[in-house]
Amino acid sequence: MPLVDPSDLGTTRRARLSPRVRLAIWEQARGICVLCERRIDGVRERWIIEHIRALELGGRDEPDNLGPAHATCARAKTRDDHQRTAKAKRQKIRHLGADQTKRPFPCGRRSRWKKKIDGTVVPRE
Repeated sequence: MPLVDPSDLGTTRRARLSPRVRLAIWEQARGICVLCERRIDGVRERWIIEHIRALELGGRDEPDNLGPAHATCARAKTRDDHQRTAKAKRQKIRHLGADQTKRPFPCGRRSRWKKKIDGTVVPRE
Protein backbone atom coordinates (compact mmCIF):
# COMPACT_ATOMS: atom_id res chain seq x y z
CA MET A 1 0.00 0.00 0.00
CA PRO A 2 1.48 3.39 -0.95
CA LEU A 3 2.41 5.79 1.82
CA VAL A 4 0.75 8.77 0.09
CA ASP A 5 -2.60 9.10 -1.54
CA PRO A 6 -1.88 9.11 -5.32
CA SER A 7 -4.82 11.43 -5.93
CA ASP A 8 -3.34 14.10 -3.64
CA LEU A 9 -1.73 16.96 -5.51
CA GLY A 10 -3.08 19.91 -3.57
CA THR A 11 -6.00 20.70 -5.85
CA THR A 12 -8.64 23.25 -4.93
CA ARG A 13 -12.36 22.70 -5.18
CA ARG A 14 -14.23 24.14 -8.16
CA ALA A 15 -16.87 26.72 -7.26
CA ARG A 16 -20.13 27.15 -9.14
CA LEU A 17 -20.26 30.24 -11.37
CA SER A 18 -23.32 32.42 -11.42
CA PRO A 19 -24.49 33.98 -14.70
CA ARG A 20 -23.42 37.38 -13.36
CA VAL A 21 -19.84 36.17 -12.75
CA ARG A 22 -19.74 34.49 -16.19
CA LEU A 23 -20.80 37.78 -17.80
CA ALA A 24 -18.17 39.72 -15.84
CA ILE A 25 -15.44 37.29 -16.99
CA TRP A 26 -16.69 37.54 -20.61
CA GLU A 27 -16.61 41.34 -20.50
CA GLN A 28 -13.20 41.44 -18.85
CA ALA A 29 -11.75 39.34 -21.69
CA ARG A 30 -13.80 41.27 -24.29
CA GLY A 31 -15.03 38.00 -25.80
CA ILE A 32 -11.57 36.79 -26.81
CA CYS A 33 -10.58 33.17 -26.24
CA VAL A 34 -7.87 32.98 -23.57
CA LEU A 35 -6.31 29.96 -25.29
CA CYS A 36 -6.20 30.75 -29.03
CA GLU A 37 -6.69 34.53 -28.67
CA ARG A 38 -9.36 34.65 -31.41
CA ARG A 39 -12.72 36.33 -31.04
CA ILE A 40 -15.59 34.12 -29.83
CA ASP A 41 -18.96 34.48 -31.51
CA GLY A 42 -21.09 34.01 -28.42
CA VAL A 43 -24.21 33.16 -30.42
CA ARG A 44 -22.87 30.70 -33.03
CA GLU A 45 -19.97 29.07 -31.18
CA ARG A 46 -19.97 26.97 -28.04
CA TRP A 47 -17.80 28.48 -25.34
CA ILE A 48 -17.06 27.83 -21.68
CA ILE A 49 -15.29 29.52 -18.81
CA GLU A 50 -11.86 27.89 -18.60
CA HIS A 51 -9.24 27.99 -15.85
CA ILE A 52 -6.06 29.44 -17.34
CA ARG A 53 -3.95 27.40 -14.94
CA ALA A 54 -5.78 24.17 -14.16
CA LEU A 55 -6.97 23.54 -10.62
CA GLU A 56 -5.32 20.12 -10.61
CA LEU A 57 -1.99 21.80 -11.39
CA GLY A 58 -2.28 24.26 -8.52
CA GLY A 59 -4.37 27.02 -10.13
CA ARG A 60 -6.77 29.10 -8.06
CA ASP A 61 -10.54 29.22 -8.52
CA GLU A 62 -10.66 33.02 -8.72
CA PRO A 63 -11.79 35.38 -11.50
CA ASP A 64 -8.22 36.37 -12.40
CA ASN A 65 -7.51 32.71 -13.30
CA LEU A 66 -10.68 32.33 -15.41
CA GLY A 67 -11.46 33.30 -18.98
CA PRO A 68 -13.75 32.45 -21.88
CA ALA A 69 -12.57 29.79 -24.31
CA HIS A 70 -13.90 27.94 -27.34
CA ALA A 71 -15.16 24.50 -26.34
CA THR A 72 -12.72 22.82 -28.76
CA CYS A 73 -9.75 24.82 -27.43
CA ALA A 74 -10.72 24.00 -23.86
CA ARG A 75 -11.05 20.28 -24.64
CA ALA A 76 -7.50 20.15 -26.04
CA LYS A 77 -6.12 22.09 -23.07
CA THR A 78 -7.92 19.86 -20.57
CA ARG A 79 -6.51 16.74 -22.23
CA ASP A 80 -2.99 18.20 -21.95
CA ASP A 81 -3.60 19.23 -18.33
CA HIS A 82 -4.67 15.69 -17.39
CA GLN A 83 -1.51 14.26 -18.94
CA ARG A 84 0.68 16.76 -17.09
CA THR A 85 -1.14 16.05 -13.80
CA ALA A 86 -0.73 12.30 -14.17
CA LYS A 87 2.99 12.76 -14.80
CA ALA A 88 3.31 15.06 -11.76
CA LYS A 89 1.57 12.49 -9.55
CA ARG A 90 3.85 9.70 -10.79
CA GLN A 91 6.93 11.85 -10.14
CA LYS A 92 5.72 12.76 -6.64
CA ILE A 93 5.10 9.14 -5.70
CA ARG A 94 8.48 8.07 -7.12
CA HIS A 95 10.30 10.97 -5.42
CA LEU A 96 8.82 10.12 -2.01
CA GLY A 97 9.68 6.45 -2.47
CA ALA A 98 6.06 5.48 -1.92
CA ASP A 99 5.69 3.24 -4.94
CA GLN A 100 6.05 -0.50 -4.71
CA THR A 101 7.91 -2.28 -7.42
CA LYS A 102 5.75 -4.30 -9.77
CA ARG A 103 8.57 -6.69 -10.58
CA PRO A 104 10.60 -7.49 -7.46
CA PHE A 105 13.96 -9.17 -7.87
CA PRO A 106 13.67 -12.94 -7.91
CA CYS A 107 14.90 -14.28 -4.57
CA GLY A 108 15.21 -10.72 -3.23
CA ARG A 109 14.42 -9.69 0.34
CA ARG A 110 10.70 -9.35 -0.37
CA SER A 111 10.49 -12.67 -2.19
CA ARG A 112 9.23 -15.77 -0.47
CA TRP A 113 12.22 -17.65 -1.93
CA LYS A 114 15.82 -17.44 -0.79
CA LYS A 115 18.89 -18.26 -2.85
CA LYS A 116 21.77 -19.73 -0.91
CA ILE A 117 25.44 -19.17 -1.66
CA ASP A 118 25.76 -22.63 -3.19
CA GLY A 119 22.99 -21.70 -5.68
CA THR A 120 20.12 -23.71 -4.26
CA VAL A 121 16.71 -22.04 -3.90
CA VAL A 122 14.74 -22.70 -0.73
CA PRO A 123 11.56 -21.23 0.81
CA ARG A 124 12.24 -18.27 3.09
CA GLU A 125 11.57 -18.92 6.78
